[in-house]
Formats: sequence, C-alpha cells, structure tokens
Amino acid sequence: MEAIRNSQITLIEAACLALISQGSTHGYDIAKRFHPDGDIGEIFTQTNPVVYRALKSLEAAHLVKSTDALGVRKQLKFALSMTEEGGRVLDSWLNAPAMHIRDLRTEFLVKLHLRDLAGMKQKKFIALQRDALGNVLSQLLANPARNAVAMWRREQARAVARFLDELAGEESHSAKNGDREDSLQLSARNQLRAKVLSVKHGGVLSTVKLELEPGQSMTATITREATNALALAPGTTVLGLCKATDVLVARNEQR
Repeated sequence: MEAIRNSQITLIEAACLALISQGSTHGYDIAKRFHPDGDIGEIFTQTNPVVYRALKSLEAAHLVKSTDALGVRKQLKFALSMTEEGGRVLDSWLNAPAMHIRDLRTEFLVKLHLRDLAGMKQKKFIALQRDALGNVLSQLLANPARNAVAMWRREQARAVARFLDELAGEESHSAKNGDREDSLQLSARNQLRAKVLSVKHGGVLSTVKLELEPGQSMTATITREATNALALAPGTTVLGLCKATDVLVARNEQR
C-alpha cells in the first residue's frame, strides 16, 4: 500500500479514485463504468472483480473510506468517499503526463476523459504530454534503419505526433503536406514529389536527402526544429519545393 502513497498508483486505482471524487459512491456503479459499454470501459475495460480489488486497495491505503448506507430497497450498502490524502494523490496523477508512447492509448485517454468530466482545462496538459514525449519521438524519427521494427516505430511516432498536435487544436504540418497535398496552392512552380532517404541532424541544421525516382536524389538543408515539426524520417513522402532565380541547363554531348 506504500506504493500508492508514493503516487505509484495503478491506472485502475486512479480511475476508481477519480470516479469516487466525482460522485460515484458504490462499488457496482463504479464497476459498470468499466464495462465495454461504459464511458471508461470504451477506453479501458475491466471486470467487476478487478475493480472491487482496486477499491479495497484504495481503502487499505486510506485514499478512500467507506461508510454504511441504505440502498433503494433498504439493503445495507457501503458508500465510498475520497480522503484528503486521496485528493492529493488524484490531483498529482491527473496532472502527470504518460511517460511511454504505449500508455497514450489507455492512461492518457483515460486521464483526458476524467479531466473532461471534472471540468479541467486540457490545453496545458496536452502540451505537457507533447513535451514529455518530445525526445523519444525525435529519436525514433531520426533512426534511419530500414528493418521492420524501426519502420514500425517511426510510423508510430509520426502517428503520435499528429494525434497530439491535432488534439491541441494545431493542425499538424504532416496533415497539411501529406493528406491534403493536392489542395496546396503555392507560387513555386517546381514541385517535386519525393521520399526521404535519410535524415542527418547537426546542432541547429538537419540534412535531408530525398529520392525523386530510383537513381535520382536531391538534398535539402533545413533547421532541426523544422525537421522535427514535419516528423521527417526515412520513407516519409514529401513535396520538394524548388525556388531559384536561375535555372541551369546541361546537355550530354555524347549521342
């Protein structure tokens, strides 16, 4: 139980604690929220016995307390309420970002939902979550390996970045230049579709090598910040925009 006191609370314990704080006072009512058709269960499904064990753990750790109460049929029931210590633990948990990409699907989404129910503002929390995974996402996107695992991790990192950017109300650059390329209206006439071959980062600038077609490539030097914002990685489809005052023409004299 000491682990709970030290804020190492499990996801199901924290979710139960949040529901209690928001007025759910009986075990069965809380458990129903975790059913597949419940609002929590839609994200994080759990069985009744698992929920009841979590409630007992919370009570043993003095984060919730139970008192006798009568049900609608005058049967004896136990009403749950959150303690002052439970409130501190819950507040810390609700404001802490998920530390692993794999936890976005459950922990982060459950927190967002519970924060919505509590009327908490989300903008800063979403930005905090983006910052918490920033280094991990950059490392995954910068890995040029072509094996299946590395390619999967890059695609997952791109998806996470797009999701968090869209959630924050900022349309990701990837969506604008990828999903809606055909709708772009640009003055630059030399627009070349390409795929990223490699990305090499320097202190401030990044070198991005693009493949136009097999055997033909071009290199772009852009800021490292822009590279991360675009979520560029080997295999990414991009549009190369060329703008110059002069166009040089060469001819091979051999017939």
